[in-house]
Amino acid sequence: MSSIEHLSLDGIDEIFTAEDGMDGLRKARSHRPEIILSDVRMPHLNGIDMLNRIRETLPDTVFIFMSGYSDKEYLKAAIRLRAVNYIEKPLDMEEMKKTLQEAIRQAEQIIRNRYAETVQEDLSASRLALCLTLPTHASGRAVDDLSEKYCSRYGSVNLFRSAATVLLHTDEREELHPDFLDSLKAGFYPVMRQMRMHTIAAEKRTGLFVFHFFRKAEFTESTIKLLMESMIPFLQPVRSWYLCCGDIVSGIKNLYDSYSTAVILLQHSFFYTPCSILVSPDVKGKRNNISPSDFSLQIQDAVRNADEASLAKLSASLNELCAENGELLPRAIQSLYFQLITFILDESRRRQLQGSERNRAAEEVYEEISSCFSYQELHECLNRYIRQFLEEVNSHVPENSSVFLIKSYIRQHYADPMLSTKEISEYASLSASYACTVFKNETGQTLNQYLTEFRMEKAKALLDDPRNSISEISSRVGYNDSNYFGKAFRKFTGKSPSEYREDLLK
Repeated sequence: MSSIEHLSLDGIDEIFTAEDGMDGLRKARSHRPEIILSDVRMPHLNGIDMLNRIRETLPDTVFIFMSGYSDKEYLKAAIRLRAVNYIEKPLDMEEMKKTLQEAIRQAEQIIRNRYAETVQEDLSASRLALCLTLPTHASGRAVDDLSEKYCSRYGSVNLFRSAATVLLHTDEREELHPDFLDSLKAGFYPVMRQMRMHTIAAEKRTGLFVFHFFRKAEFTESTIKLLMESMIPFLQPVRSWYLCCGDIVSGIKNLYDSYSTAVILLQHSFFYTPCSILVSPDVKGKRNNISPSDFSLQIQDAVRNADEASLAKLSASLNELCAENGELLPRAIQSLYFQLITFILDESRRRQLQGSERNRAAEEVYEEISSCFSYQELHECLNRYIRQFLEEVNSHVPENSSVFLIKSYIRQHYADPMLSTKEISEYASLSASYACTVFKNETGQTLNQYLTEFRMEKAKALLDDPRNSISEISSRVGYNDSNYFGKAFRKFTGKSPSEYREDLLK
């Protein structure tokens, strides 16, 4: 074998040797080679019998037989077992090289074919996974056809005897790698197989992945929890996620019911700490005589009075009521928090506080609230606005009323590319020249300098979200020409918008 081991051929990375047929069988099962070069007659187990046993676990392995015996029966057996060639000893190394090259070609073709089949099977499984998230009348015969094809692959029509749907929800703001789901499946599937389960998975929408788990034996709640816990180590690339499991059902036709209950759990997951596992029996509503909306008027009164102690107490009570509450709906709570935050901003403007001109417009506040992944994040958002308001109240120095009006108008209309000094001064009931003089004397900046600075700060905040294109940001901060915006941004920050964004993502 020494001369064979020293053959240099592209496509061969490792060579393993065996002492006899039994050792060859063990080595093949351990190393799973694509090509096997074997004698026909060997101690303990001949080549033909070894090949028969290897085929049980490695059906795609390419075989080459060698023999010093002109035995037609062995030759016939080798042909039946799809050996690439049958080489007689003494070996001709040139013939051996050509035979190995043909074996490499066949092995590569088998790998390509298997890959194509796997891709097609994965696509069919993904389509089935998505079809099972639709009501029966909407999915039509697609479920029947795809499930029949899937079950036939495993030789059983009873694969879906016991089933459940698990939803994985991740923060849409996280830029997951395009191969995230494939990587998750590659890591998790071997664990699942040890538990004698099957699964089909698909991405339902950005940040939402659906897994249908099923097996012939009955599922239990403890099995489901164990299954979900075993997924956690493979979720390390994700900072914030929820796993929600629907009801255990029987048969593929009822999987939509499991999916529906998982969706309901997903709504309630908003009120739980990120990276939580939710199963129906564990999610219960908090019984209380008051509702979150009862806090609204009390918090507004405390804001009017800038009552720090009352605001702290009310915020803590609201948090206690909402956290891990299985009855509240995210939209209702987001709406309540939007009202509270906009009230704080209105009060800030009414008091002409120092930072009121930097406060966000209602649309931006709503976008900020809607993007919160969890109630925990939403409540911290409210507390941040409360802290900022109280700090400004405590450090407030009354501002010139004309300057306040000018800043307020810019805050509301900075996105208008036609915004002019004349328009701003008219809002403040001043002449254009006097408005510029007052503003300069009070702030140390010209009105145009302040407008540019305000627009650039807004642009910097928008660049922090990679979903916003630079041309879109340009128009949103009052520039019709994105090239001119880029020059203005570089002059203000020393960097182009794209360079600034790259630094943020480092």
